[in-house]
Amino acid sequence: MENSNGAKAHPPRTRRLGIWLVGAHGGVATTTAVGTLAIRKGLAVPRGLVTELSDFSALDLAPLSGVSFGGWELRPGTWREAAHEIQDRSGTFKESLLGAVEEDLAGFDRWVKPGLAAGCGEAIGALAPGARREHPVDFFARAVEDLARFRREARLDAVVVVNVASSEPPPAVGLLESLTTWTSFAKELKRRLPRLPASVVYAAAAIEARCPYVNFTSSAGSNVPALAARALKNGVPHMGADGKTGETWVKTVLAPAFLARNLKILSWEGHNILGDGDGRILAHLENARAKLQDKDQALRRILKDPAVHSRVRIDYVPSLDDWKTAWDFIHFEGFLGVKMILQFIWQGCDAALAAPLILDLARLVEFAQKGGEAGWMTHLACFFKNPRGVEENGFEAQFERLRAYVRAHVQNRRNPPLASSALFRYRR
Repeated sequence: MENSNGAKAHPPRTRRLGIWLVGAHGGVATTTAVGTLAIRKGLAVPRGLVTELSDFSALDLAPLSGVSFGGWELRPGTWREAAHEIQDRSGTFKESLLGAVEEDLAGFDRWVKPGLAAGCGEAIGALAPGARREHPVDFFARAVEDLARFRREARLDAVVVVNVASSEPPPAVGLLESLTTWTSFAKELKRRLPRLPASVVYAAAAIEARCPYVNFTSSAGSNVPALAARALKNGVPHMGADGKTGETWVKTVLAPAFLARNLKILSWEGHNILGDGDGRILAHLENARAKLQDKDQALRRILKDPAVHSRVRIDYVPSLDDWKTAWDFIHFEGFLGVKMILQFIWQGCDAALAAPLILDLARLVEFAQKGGEAGWMTHLACFFKNPRGVEENGFEAQFERLRAYVRAHVQNRRNPPLASSALFRYRR
């Protein structure tokens, strides 16, 4: 192939995206890495990826062929070992698929670095009793360099940090709200006795390294005034919290349908049972508290009726491994006051449901940063149980917000505005 001058033209270089996962050897992170390699090799189709829908084809999203992985992890081991453990325990992967991706998976191991043991809670700390103990301020400095080195040495165009670690206990009441400036945050980070949750330190490192950040957990993450302000200053898009993958997603689809038919919800009971490391951590009430609240308030924000009896439970059943069963019981009132019941059972593999959404979010926040956007990415609300900066919790309304964002970008590309009027510059 030659250009107009007769010289040999080289094909355009594929944009390279790094996804840095907090909890790198967990089920979600490992399934994301294995699945990406499988798609890249033509061994799987990108089922479950929203960004592979035709609506998104006009966006210049980073291709999956250029994705690399790294991350922070408390436990020892390799990605290959984590993948085989998942296969042996849950049967998520085919042996032939693992054999085809093992070599590439092993290549990512050099980018897995020790995570932060302080501030993650006793239950998470117990998973890795021999984990390296660093003060948060020392970890923060190293973490910023970890991200810079990953981008530099892996020759990446961008790095996105995604928190897929287990849920932490909530911090002391009022602590995070009191950190309104970067100076106050830095002072807290240096305290002799750390009080900051690990998720907040991870988020701060990402923002300081100018890496888009996604909080797929119910932990605090970037939901701190000082970090939100720093993200705007550093041009960093970020969003959370608590990925909406299964039962809560179905709730946010069904609840608006009841309202649209003028049917009155009387009670909504949700009972979740699951295994794996996530279930083991959520068996501790202090770790489960935020997730239970996220799952319940998503429904309450839609119904807007304080009289509704609503309750969510999460119980640990070790033999289920990475599979989750949710039973929902909906008691509602119809015409002439007749009381009726809808029940559904949701059975799914948590990691297989979450993994494609991790890729979607990483691609979308990288796209946003490339276009000069920063701050809370409220158009990504449909991916979260407790979306920051968004009151609407109905799934269809949230997804329409994302569609509108895509349409606006496509229109903007077809009719570019003047250089002085960036369409999506900052989101506060």
